[in-house]
Amino acid sequence: MNSQKDQSARYRLNNDRGMEVEIASKGGSIERLIVPDRNGHPENIMFDCSLVTVPAIPRGLSGRLYDTSSGSVHEIDLALHQLLFTAEPFSTIQESGLRLSAEISVNGQVIAIDMLYVLTNNNQLILRYAATTNQPLRLSLSLPVFYNLSGNLKASITQHDLKFASSCFIHPVPTLSMNPCLQQTKGTPFDFRLGRRLHRFFLDKVFLQSPVDTYFSFHQQPVISVHEAVSGRWVTIETSHPGFVLSAAAHHTDTSFSGICFDSTDFLLSSLIRGSIPYFHETTYSFSTTY
Repeated sequence: MNSQKDQSARYRLNNDRGMEVEIASKGGSIERLIVPDRNGHPENIMFDCSLVTVPAIPRGLSGRLYDTSSGSVHEIDLALHQLLFTAEPFSTIQESGLRLSAEISVNGQVIAIDMLYVLTNNNQLILRYAATTNQPLRLSLSLPVFYNLSGNLKASITQHDLKFASSCFIHPVPTLSMNPCLQQTKGTPFDFRLGRRLHRFFLDKVFLQSPVDTYFSFHQQPVISVHEAVSGRWVTIETSHPGFVLSAAAHHTDTSFSGICFDSTDFLLSSLIRGSIPYFHETTYSFSTTY
């Protein structure tokens, strides 16, 4: 696997099976994600969030601090998507990839952030988030990845098939609160345990005319499967978090949805971290094809 820098401060990870990931040092955004289809034809499956007009979706890492001392939740946006990270290749006996790191200070709190991007020869893209702090705080880190398995945006995401065993959801995701109200998915349009085509989900008009986020909670480690029949591409998403936020995005020149994202962010209140207990979580995207 190789990692190389180009003039635009972007870095590429490649494996032996035709996958390629391009990462920007500014904001840590994934600029391109090349995945072969069932015929071995490599195509970009990333959806460019800058093509979205409403709502605006920043590209790159998202970071937030939460203050609950008043009994309610006060949120501070760290604007990590605007931060220029220090980038360096890393390698161990078992894997290699790219490390992005930065240190920021917010209200006297120093936060050291490390982000690892690993691309394996099993066609797995692994994202590892880590942070340490000089004072106890509540922190959330995430990297929203919007994708479209048709490749090169040839079709909307309405023909994607989605399956996962979530028991509870919140729709729409509310303003931050201490006690969110979870609803049972069984018997609702948000029940994907047996698998559903996204076209049917959107027909239920739960998204109306604009993207609306939905949080899904899992009793066990979340596992989500997405399939696009024409290209034959599959992606399975796993995370160490207890849930995902599902978002859909539309191209500004189109009325249909062009990208989908399962963001493994900490929902509402994240874990309290301190110097001896660092922040850490991991999300894995596993790609395959049917023939």
